[in-house]
Amino acid sequence: MAELQYLRSAFAADSGLCDRVLAAAQQSRDQLQLFVDVARFLTRTHTDQQHQTNGVSSEPSSKKRKLDASTGDDTTDLNSATSILDLPDVSFTVPVRKKLSVQLLTSPAGTAAGGGLKITGKDVSYTIPWAAIAQVFCLPVPEKTTRQQNFVVVLDPSTPCQGEAQFVFTLPENPYSGQCAHAADQDTWVTLTGRMMNTYLMELGKGVTLPAEDEFHSAIPQAHRKGEVGYHVKAHVGSKDGYLFFLSSGIVFGFRKPIQVFPFHAIESISYTSVLQRTFNLVITIQPSAEDPSQETKEIEFAMLDQQDFAGIDEYIKRHGLNDASMAKERMAKRIGVNDPKRKKGEDGDQANGVGEDAHADEEEESELQKAERELQDAEDEEEEEDYDPGSEGESEGEGSDSEEEDGGGGEAEDVEEEVDEVEEEE
Repeated sequence: MAELQYLRSAFAADSGLCDRVLAAAQQSRDQLQLFVDVARFLTRTHTDQQHQTNGVSSEPSSKKRKLDASTGDDTTDLNSATSILDLPDVSFTVPVRKKLSVQLLTSPAGTAAGGGLKITGKDVSYTIPWAAIAQVFCLPVPEKTTRQQNFVVVLDPSTPCQGEAQFVFTLPENPYSGQCAHAADQDTWVTLTGRMMNTYLMELGKGVTLPAEDEFHSAIPQAHRKGEVGYHVKAHVGSKDGYLFFLSSGIVFGFRKPIQVFPFHAIESISYTSVLQRTFNLVITIQPSAEDPSQETKEIEFAMLDQQDFAGIDEYIKRHGLNDASMAKERMAKRIGVNDPKRKKGEDGDQANGVGEDAHADEEEESELQKAERELQDAEDEEEEEDYDPGSEGESEGEGSDSEEEDGGGGEAEDVEEEVDEVEEEE
C-alpha cells in the first residue's frame, strides 16, 4: 500500500522504530491513518524548522508553490540545486527510447521547493520541479527473468515539461553501488530512488505508489520468476498490447506511449463485455473532468483479459465502488483514493425507508456479476450443443424452420427428443 511505503520513508532513519510503526499500523485502518497523519505532522514540523534555521520564509508550501509557478523561476532554482542522487545510463521508454542520466535535486534548504528531477542526454534535457509532478508509480516490469521496476512519472497537465507530460524509466533490482550519502546497506537502485523521491514528494502531499498484494494480485503463476506474485494483467486496446495494474489510487495501463492513468475520481463506471470461457473484456467509462464539464463521457475497452483474473478484478472493482455509476459524482467531488461502498451504505441506512438506494445499488452490483456469469454459461452451453449436434451451427444462422423461431429455440430440443424415441423404437 502507498501508505505503508510513506511510513517506511518517513521513519527510515530509525529501522527499529520503523518496524514497530509498520506492525502497529497494519492492525487496523484507523491506526494506519493515525500513523500517516503523525508522519505528515513531523515532516511539516521538520520543514518549518529548516526554513527558520536557513532564514527561509515559513509561508505555507501550497502558497509558495503557486508563487513559484506564476513567476516561472522553477528552472532557475533547479539549475542552482544540489544533486542528492545520480542515476547514470538509465533506460527510458517514454518520451524517448534511449539511455539518459537522472539526477534527484534538492534546494540548499533541503526541501522540495527548488528541487526536482533533471534528465539529461546527448541531445535532450528535461528539468522537472517536484511541484510539477502529479503522480509517480513504481511498477514491476512483467515477463522478465531479472527483476526490474518501471518508474512512471506523470506531470500535472498544467505544467508539462517541453510538451511532455509522462516519463518512464527502468531501474534494476540490484544492490546500489553509487556514492549517495543517504543509501543504506540493504538498498537497491530501486528502493533508494523510491525513498529519496518520497522524501520530497511527501512535503507536497504526494508519494510513490506501489502495487500491493492485498489490493490486487494476479491469479496466474509467473512463468519467468516462479514463486513470485504478479501484479499485472495482460490486455489489448485495439492493436496495442500492454499491462493493467490495479492500484490503491487507480488503474494504470502501460507501458507503451502514452501511459493511460485512471484515478478513481475520473472513473464513472467499469463493466464487462465478451465474457467467454477463457477471456473477457473490461470497459472503463471516463467521466468529464471537473475542469471541463462540457466533455463527453468516454469508453475505453481492454480486450482479451485472462478469465483466471476475473474474480480478483471483480472484487477490486466492487471494493472501490467502481461498478456503480451513481457514485461517480461522489468520487469526483471528494477525489478520494478509496471509496468503500459499505461505508456509504452505513451512512445512508437510516434515511427514508433504509433500503431504497442501497438496495438498488446492490441489485446493480449483483446483476452485473450475474450477467457475466450468464454470458459465460451461455458460451459453454453453445459449445456443448455444437459437440452434440453438428447441424446446430447452420440452424443458428437462420436455416431452422419458422416453428423453431416461434418457439424461441424449443423446436430444436423437441427434434432431439423425437430422434431419441425413434432410435429406441428401432432397437
